[in-house]
Amino acid sequence: MKKLSFIVTTALLFCGLLLHAQQATTGTIIDADGTPIPGATVIISGTSEGTTTDFDGNFSISAETGAVLEFSSIGFETQMVTLSGQSNLTIALQDSVSQLDEIIVTGYGKQARGKLTGSVATVNVKDAVKVPVVNAAEILQGRVSGVTVVSNGQPGSAPSVRIRGYGTPNNNDPLYIIDGVQTNDAFVLNSINPSDIDQINVLKDGAAAVYGARASNGVVVITTKTGRGAQGTKVSLEISTGMSVASNLPSLLNAQQLGNVLFQSKLNDNPTGIPSHPQYGSGTAVVPGSLIGAPVPTTVSPNGTDWLGAIFQTAPTQQLSLSVANGSEDSSSLFSLNYLKRDGVQIETGYERVGLRANSEYKVGSIWTVGQHANITLDEERGGNQIETALRSSPLIPLRDDNGDFGGIYSTALGLGNANTPYSTLIRGKDDYNKSLRVIADIFVQAQITKDLTFKSSFGGQNRYFNRRSYSPSTPEAETGGSQTLTEIGFNQYEWVWTNTLNYNTTFGSDHSLDAFVGYEANKQFYKGNQITRATFLFETPSYYTLATGTGTPIVVPGATGSNSNSLVSAFASANYSFKDKYLLTATLRKDETSRFSPDNQGKLFSSASIGWVIDKESFFNSSVIDNLKLRASYGELGNQELPASNPDVDISGLNEDQSFYSFTGARGSVTPGAILLSVGNKNLTWETSISKNIGLDFGLLSGRIRGSIEYFDISTKDLIVRDNAKISSTAIDAGAPFVNFGEVNNKGVDFDIVYADETNSGFNYEVAFNLSSYKNTVVSLVGDTAIGGDSYYRGGAVTRSEVGQPISTFYGRQVTGIHQTGELAGRLKYAEIDGVPGINDGDRTVIGSPHPDFTYGININMEYKNFDLMMFWNGSQGNDIYNYSKIFTDFPTFFNGNRSTRVLDAWTPANGSNTQPALSESITNSETQPNSFFVEDGSYLRLKTLQIGYTFSDVKIKNGGVDSIRLYLSGANLLTFTDYDGLDPEVAGNNALTIGVDEGTYPLPQITTVGLNINF
Repeated sequence: MKKLSFIVTTALLFCGLLLHAQQATTGTIIDADGTPIPGATVIISGTSEGTTTDFDGNFSISAETGAVLEFSSIGFETQMVTLSGQSNLTIALQDSVSQLDEIIVTGYGKQARGKLTGSVATVNVKDAVKVPVVNAAEILQGRVSGVTVVSNGQPGSAPSVRIRGYGTPNNNDPLYIIDGVQTNDAFVLNSINPSDIDQINVLKDGAAAVYGARASNGVVVITTKTGRGAQGTKVSLEISTGMSVASNLPSLLNAQQLGNVLFQSKLNDNPTGIPSHPQYGSGTAVVPGSLIGAPVPTTVSPNGTDWLGAIFQTAPTQQLSLSVANGSEDSSSLFSLNYLKRDGVQIETGYERVGLRANSEYKVGSIWTVGQHANITLDEERGGNQIETALRSSPLIPLRDDNGDFGGIYSTALGLGNANTPYSTLIRGKDDYNKSLRVIADIFVQAQITKDLTFKSSFGGQNRYFNRRSYSPSTPEAETGGSQTLTEIGFNQYEWVWTNTLNYNTTFGSDHSLDAFVGYEANKQFYKGNQITRATFLFETPSYYTLATGTGTPIVVPGATGSNSNSLVSAFASANYSFKDKYLLTATLRKDETSRFSPDNQGKLFSSASIGWVIDKESFFNSSVIDNLKLRASYGELGNQELPASNPDVDISGLNEDQSFYSFTGARGSVTPGAILLSVGNKNLTWETSISKNIGLDFGLLSGRIRGSIEYFDISTKDLIVRDNAKISSTAIDAGAPFVNFGEVNNKGVDFDIVYADETNSGFNYEVAFNLSSYKNTVVSLVGDTAIGGDSYYRGGAVTRSEVGQPISTFYGRQVTGIHQTGELAGRLKYAEIDGVPGINDGDRTVIGSPHPDFTYGININMEYKNFDLMMFWNGSQGNDIYNYSKIFTDFPTFFNGNRSTRVLDAWTPANGSNTQPALSESITNSETQPNSFFVEDGSYLRLKTLQIGYTFSDVKIKNGGVDSIRLYLSGANLLTFTDYDGLDPEVAGNNALTIGVDEGTYPLPQITTVGLNINF
């Protein structure tokens, strides 16, 4: 009996020990969508013992059976779990109603938004890609404050993306990070299927300093989907088709109206004369039945040809995207295929793209994780833009002559202008193309050395092969017979980046947390290209004309043929510290070494620091209305090494058959080619550096129904790099002037975001988001206060100028104050007297407008009720000016026999004292086509960018058939535009930073109506 009692007592004691023994518990913390949450906290309730999840949301902790584990992360509801022998847990945290923060990718790692101290904007990708999108940059337009996106309607073109204004006369494109691959090439966004994107985050202030020398224009971080959280195999299919049409086309004169205008112009210049014209006759303008003097029979339509109507069409668009995602505990993968074909609204223009993506990630043992991202895209862009020629082509010219050949001017003596018709140009160019094959890929390996220490090494890059073919055929109906010239352009462009980081993420007790990393990175860019032309071909068919079949001498274009490369080596460190989740500190250091400058100037140290104070966590803060309030401030130094030269510190010479040769024997035809100085170097050239200051306030009200932020920023870019033409002799006009550090530009402004979201008792969900951005751009200093002119190829010279005290690229010319009503200049533009010297001269030129808006804004409305959803998206710009350069052809006799705008029907006459439209004339008088404010118009607009209604089928019958959901939608893009601008489209980007907002006949954004289907299996 005693023996039995001993056995029972021993067994009970052993069971008690088991109950209180420590057990190892592992698991994964995910969000409601199944995405792992890195940096989440796991604490044994009532103690200070705990851990945090790694990059993949995994954790490991030792605790007694019966202990309560507390799982929390900023932006999510805290969850409690009592251990009862489980060895592996999967914890799904729900979004916090009070904060609605999310885990975001900030570049080299992830961070909870609630712990951010810098200015990082996040795009709601899920809503943005509900409608078909061609270029990923379109997702940014109007959806985040501080980011300005200007698009044109030419399929395949790259939108202009600017973050907090223009800071440099050089490249203002942000740095794009795509799954760790870095590039400044805006066209790379054409190669990403928007449906593959998981997150887009924009680093706008010192938060970008971790990228040092490439971050002064901001950073756009794009993360693609991986299949994590798929819980097995998930298939998604999206199909859409639609039609595009051009809207808001300008009104041009018909054949009779043009004749009347031409005759009135002659009468204005010679009131006693009898006007005559080779086509309209004499005395009174009469539209001829056929072209007079044409070499072939050519019938003229009574109203003439509507050239805009002839070149614009209703264009189809199709898009298909298929993705297969698979996820398990140890692996995840995503494969996608996408196809896009969008014809342009101008005939024979369009864009076609095929893309393939493969992302995967695998765990190897208990420590290692390996993965890769790969994207391959083949695209083709066709056609050009013939707006300008359509605006000035005579309506007397028919599309085709009576023999079926293209109509034309035949000779300038026939009074039909001098332009090749836009219709024939587009038809003949239908076989021209720009083709690209681009590969964007990376591989990585990650080691979880300890629960707090992680090492990651990744190697990635992008490679683009580009080929362009352009053929100029014979044009027998034109002024000249045509050059019959083939141009082939090809280049290979690649860049790679190798990144190594060591990350330490830990908590100290229950109050302190630290997330720090150090890294080393190497980057290289390479370009090699050529341009070759050859003339004279026996046959004009695409299958025949190649560089090998021309009979003319091949010409290698020196300026477009050659190669260059540059490299960047960097070491960096960053640390995020949090005390009680209410006092936040982030500090970053980065040392960059570039090959672009001389050895003495190659290195630069960039730094940033930011702080945050979560006020609502203070004990003294007690509000029933405000549930989230965070104040933050940052300071950072950022660089810019993106210059239009790889080695601007040295003189560059090259062989040149056209400009550098000599006949040593004196014999004609016997010459020896030599080298020519192409550009002058400057060994003292150094970095452009931006000093970025930012202060912001994040807030949440009414239990998270209202959330938003307001920020003030001040960015000064110093040591601007521009060419100094004063440093080269006037006899060295063939050599590029040296680059010098020339001055400083400042941008100050405000970003504001606010969202209101709620749900009614009946299940009606709605969200209204509004954002507004405003910046003031000022040129603070220039060497010698010498102004910098913009592009000078315009008739009348440069229309923009950058000078101290004004924004970059202001419009500069004479200020028109009206029209002279009496005297010798009656009917002519009246200019303001600026310099006080009698008469109008160059001293009377002044600032006449600015392309920079007072503010830009976006309004996003999303509503859901039962199975219906509605999305409405507006965006706009206010206060920017546009220089309508097209008016030089449509409102003045730059080409007298060309067509005009119907605006000239209201031209000044003694009986019609118009104060806006000058009198008609046969020639340019009073310097009226030189830069002046007549061409400057208000470019403000409000546009209904997207309107979409959808219905989702997700009932039991569908799910029993193996389908999770089916969604049908009908959407419209660019349906309404409210603007006073007379041009085709108020979205005008410009050629470069020194020539912004000049409209040379912008390819307009079309109205697009689309019907689509989404199926998820």
